[in-house]
Amino acid sequence: MAIAVRPEELTDYLIRLYLAAGMTRRGARTVAGAQVEADLRGVVGHGSRLAPGYVAKLRSGHLTARPKMTRRPAGAGCLVLDADRAPGALAIKHAVSFAATGARRQGVALVLVRNAGHAGALGVGAAQLGRRGLVGVLAAQTSGPSVAVLGGPGTGLLGNSALAVAVPGPDPQRPVLLDMAAGSMSWGRLHEHARTGRQLPEGCALDQGGQPTRDPARAAVLLPSGERAQALVIVLELLVGALTGSPALPCGDEGRGLLCLAIAPARLGTGGQLTAAVAEVARALGEHGARLPGQRAWAHHDHAATRGIRLAEPDLAALIAAGDPHVPPPPAWTTRHNDRTDNSTEVLL
Repeated sequence: MAIAVRPEELTDYLIRLYLAAGMTRRGARTVAGAQVEADLRGVVGHGSRLAPGYVAKLRSGHLTARPKMTRRPAGAGCLVLDADRAPGALAIKHAVSFAATGARRQGVALVLVRNAGHAGALGVGAAQLGRRGLVGVLAAQTSGPSVAVLGGPGTGLLGNSALAVAVPGPDPQRPVLLDMAAGSMSWGRLHEHARTGRQLPEGCALDQGGQPTRDPARAAVLLPSGERAQALVIVLELLVGALTGSPALPCGDEGRGLLCLAIAPARLGTGGQLTAAVAEVARALGEHGARLPGQRAWAHHDHAATRGIRLAEPDLAALIAAGDPHVPPPPAWTTRHNDRTDNSTEVLL
């Protein structure tokens, strides 16, 4: 059963959840906005379904509700930011702001982040740079070893690091946007397969015994999608781990590394050339039946913005439980109808 809710209603509820967990209003608005933006783009594994877990970590102290971030210049165009175990979206907001300012001044800027919480959908931060006319590159670690090595013992060794790249184009609000996990898929997408009863692709995951499985409920570790993808996982571990001064391999700690790079094409004298190139490539791809990265997500965003964000009933129930009893949900969320079916969508707009 899926329920469609208004994005602004969901955002307001998440803000109230995070305020009750001790965050400032600005911090709560940042994290809530990033999660709703992920839902709008169809990245449900990194959307509002994460909020109950975030609230629990904020209350337990595993995430810092009111972090005291510190920054240290590290040469021209480079900054090191200690996020004090802030929720990832909050650390990304600061990194994006610093990188955008630096790129506009000197063409390129790099921010290395330590001790950040779970990053969520990196494409949200990358798109913020893209909308400012900047090329944005973000990469993030995961905390646990959840990706096995091809041909290895079948246990997790590497993290399922994430990479997002935004390239501005003719539409300033719709940059070209790559947002991907380094492994065969994100764990959020795997959980979505489990919820909807879909099997995993071949060669995607292993069970606890190290045997291939297509059953998402039995998946214990992910696999890279080929040797080149495995090389990407390894390189991201080095870049985002060692380069940021974080552990090179995932060790289970909440604090992890983030990397944010911003490039200003206009400052480098190539802004018009890049815009024209995006349009040219888009036309060529269309003639071959393909499209630019991110176009499907932007279309999903437009649809969900007007028709509502579809939340699975268990996810909605978890959100309501996370606020009980201090953060009451909108009355429509608790409405129950007797004619629900598993494949139906109830619209609470």
